Amino acid sequence: SPSLVCLLPSGAPSEETFQVAPEGLELRVNRPVRFQPFYSTRRSRDQAGSVVRWNDRDFQRLPPFQTTARLAVVDHEGDRLPVALTAHLNELGLLRVACVSTNPNAPGTWPLEFDLRPHESSGSKSPARDDEAVESNPGVEPKRLESARIRMATLFSRPLDRRDKISSAQLLKNLEQILGRQKADWTSPLIRSLWSSLDEYFLNRQQSVEHEETWLILAGYFLRPGFGAPGDHARIDQLWRLHTEGLKYPGKRNQLQIYILWRRVAGGLSRERQEAILAPELPRLRAPTHPPAELIRLVGSLERIEVPAKTVILEQFLPAAHDLAAQNQHAGPHLVALGLLLNRGLFYAGPEFIMPAADVEKAYDALSDLDWADPHLVEIQTLFLRAGRIVNDAKIDLPKSLRERIASKLQKAGVAPSKLARLRSYVPIGVADRASLFGESLPPGLIIS
Repeated sequence: SPSLVCLLPSGAPSEETFQVAPEGLELRVNRPVRFQPFYSTRRSRDQAGSVVRWNDRDFQRLPPFQTTARLAVVDHEGDRLPVALTAHLNELGLLRVACVSTNPNAPGTWPLEFDLRPHESSGSKSPARDDEAVESNPGVEPKRLESARIRMATLFSRPLDRRDKISSAQLLKNLEQILGRQKADWTSPLIRSLWSSLDEYFLNRQQSVEHEETWLILAGYFLRPGFGAPGDHARIDQLWRLHTEGLKYPGKRNQLQIYILWRRVAGGLSRERQEAILAPELPRLRAPTHPPAELIRLVGSLERIEVPAKTVILEQFLPAAHDLAAQNQHAGPHLVALGLLLNRGLFYAGPEFIMPAADVEKAYDALSDLDWADPHLVEIQTLFLRAGRIVNDAKIDLPKSLRERIASKLQKAGVAPSKLARLRSYVPIGVADRASLFGESLPPGLIIS
């Protein structure tokens, strides 16, 4: 099994910097690099610099660290530079890690940022580089792929044609015929290849509301879930122009589609970008009338929003969900969003974005008088199965008494014992569990770390 080096010991005081310099540690320069970090709540005696064996019982995976060390001249053999690693927690509990050059002829410090867009990886293999071309193996014949690109170009490069109407449903059907496979079977490399063609027609959205609507739907489909393929970081940067420039046809029709688009790619959006999407929607969320279902679902999918902001959203969504359910109105979107907000095992964000147990108890108290066996409230069962799950981390897991209250209520509602088991003992979160958080199908072959 691979070895890990301890960067930050358990119980480390805030603002104290730890430096480790494992023998032979080198950083590739002038290209993106990643380190895979882990955390553990079971290794209280490890000191900074300790080298330990990895195992899947003691260690939980965090999103990868990333950086690019830019140097005009490398006074070292090849493209590698010897480095040490520094780590410290600030007063807010935020982890700061950096690579520091140990070559006096090439000084430099490069912060390691969390890369919140995990790439395809398996076991101890190194993640793929951002600059690798995913289009090299789309899984279809080159002639078919070229024909698909020509079809997209034909529709997006001309004004609205009533004889050859542009719509996402029709275009996707055309592409299925051209590529010779149903869209459910389009792999991650294939849809990212199709994105490359779609992105060329970003400005062509202005030709009609239909052009823009089709572009938005295809963009979300081709880029979902926003991470998982080499180069997704750059693709999300390309897509972000949409937020910067805004919709060409900002009516209700395309506003709903942009909510769906951001939800589909939320895993590729940084905290700052998620906050930029949420901020202008806050007045709509606070309005007396209920916001659109797609906006509610989007808010639930923004896992990187800071916990205090999530708490404010929780306090709005809880009474809304209860009132809608009590009045036999559709409470599904609110319940789904609450389940994502209170989830113990997030889809893509790190543990620092998980809401505290007190908020789960608040939700239980607010919704416990509802009939959890009501078929119209099936989402409430999923909500508390996610909120009460044991993840084997004392800082995240709910108190046993609260888990038992939730489990008892779910059991009376008819939830299967196999599902309740995850509230009473640790059951590792599987790939299927993570994929279910996305809310729709993921591209075949995509590996969610």
